[in-house]
Amino acid sequence: MEYSLAKVLPKIQPHTRKYNFFLPILIGFSLRLINLNMPVLGVHSWRQADTAAMARHFAINNTPIWLPQIDWGGATDGLVEAEFPIYSYLLAKFYQYIGINEWIGRGLSAVFSSLTIALIIKICTKLLDEKSAWWGGLFFAICPIGVYYGRTVQAESLLLLLGALSIKSMMDWKSNKSFLRLIVSWVAYTLACLIKVLPLAWLGLPILIIFIGSGDYSRKLDLTHIIILIKGMLRKIGPWLYLLGSLLMVLFWYSYSYNLGKVNGLSFGFWGESSDRSSLKLLIDAGIWSNLILRVTLRNLSIFGLPLLIIGIIKSFKTEGGKILFSGLTGVFICTLFALRASATHEYYQLPLQLFFCPLMGKGFAEFLNLTQSSLKHWNLIIISLLITTSLIILSLDYWSLEQRQNRVWMPLAKEIRAKVPENNLIISVTGADPTLLNLARRQGWILSVKDVTKQYLQLLSEQGAKYIVGSLNWEETHIPLNEKKIKKDIEELLCINNGQANCIESNNLTYIFNLKEVLQ
Repeated sequence: MEYSLAKVLPKIQPHTRKYNFFLPILIGFSLRLINLNMPVLGVHSWRQADTAAMARHFAINNTPIWLPQIDWGGATDGLVEAEFPIYSYLLAKFYQYIGINEWIGRGLSAVFSSLTIALIIKICTKLLDEKSAWWGGLFFAICPIGVYYGRTVQAESLLLLLGALSIKSMMDWKSNKSFLRLIVSWVAYTLACLIKVLPLAWLGLPILIIFIGSGDYSRKLDLTHIIILIKGMLRKIGPWLYLLGSLLMVLFWYSYSYNLGKVNGLSFGFWGESSDRSSLKLLIDAGIWSNLILRVTLRNLSIFGLPLLIIGIIKSFKTEGGKILFSGLTGVFICTLFALRASATHEYYQLPLQLFFCPLMGKGFAEFLNLTQSSLKHWNLIIISLLITTSLIILSLDYWSLEQRQNRVWMPLAKEIRAKVPENNLIISVTGADPTLLNLARRQGWILSVKDVTKQYLQLLSEQGAKYIVGSLNWEETHIPLNEKKIKKDIEELLCINNGQANCIESNNLTYIFNLKEVLQ
């Protein structure tokens, strides 16, 4: 048994060079393949549904990347103000050759996430040391939030890959001054900022420290020296070209996208009163911060990673490599302050922490092994077993089981819609602001709150082209139960009024699909 374990896990003696580079990648990729065929359901399914819908429209309509379309545009063509849809566009190309299947999107995300593991190991071998890098890669491979969003149909997996690629390429440029490496770093950084604006800070800060640093990542680097280096950098044109070039591309896309959204009035709410903002009230809300800390401890660190992270920060903070990683954490914290409402609601805003958490956890674990190897054996196996077990429990309870439960409710209805509703017919999905059912059914139309289901409003939508109304009396959105009995009764009476009975919805999950003309006659 001991011989077989030695083959799998790296030896823990100091200065050993025997690390299996591909093992963390293989473990991470395998975990991300779990439930590969699962439809787009579960945590943040609304975000995944829009991403998948844009890919489907790109594939079917063969439209260019600058014309993203969603399902909930009613009788319009669905053109929407959106972040740069490079992930959806890449996915669409696979759709065109293989067919429209959810496993393709999940598989593409798993590949992106697995490549990120490889880059993390490469980066941290230089920033810290080989042992810390290997364990850091393994932690990225197995921590719950990385596993889940490393196989969802959304751009976060590509975002982290681009972030890691930008950092790695900047480090390579620092060591050999290859202009090609600098261009790769800039392109990756710019694309990351186009996918999400916030990498301007959380990715920009580590790149800045790499740029102004010496390239000797084990050297001590204090704050005073950093300030002096930044002042010197301000007199150079190179960093300004790097940053301003990215800013111009971001401004160009989001200005164009804003005007595109005005065509149909469709937007994800980047600007204006509906956008995600912060405020003094939110910043001093202890409930928000306690929830964020708990969520990060559970899903980013798998609980047992917290002490390893603390050890890693203490042991590496004074070095140049440690400062680069800590600057990334600082950048994410600044972004959290800037968009606290969104960060508190959407946990994928904490996903970039993994690029910096995991290497520091790896450093902490390497230091822990150095302290305990003379008195305790197999700590590597014990800790990794605890982390994997904890991660699998969290993934099962918080993510995978939710997908399975929702699959049993919504996929039968989605398949029924595909069978009964012609592809060119518009439908009304009574799922609040959640477009998941539209995407599952591969149909277009409107998303409607349960409180807006009135005969007058349905008549208005019918005049605009709506042919069917679909939903469930048990659910307000695909993930939010409908508990108000009066609303349930009112909807059922409206839908069943022409069937000669008060209770005509009898499916197991109280799902329904009605021809709107029959409801309104």
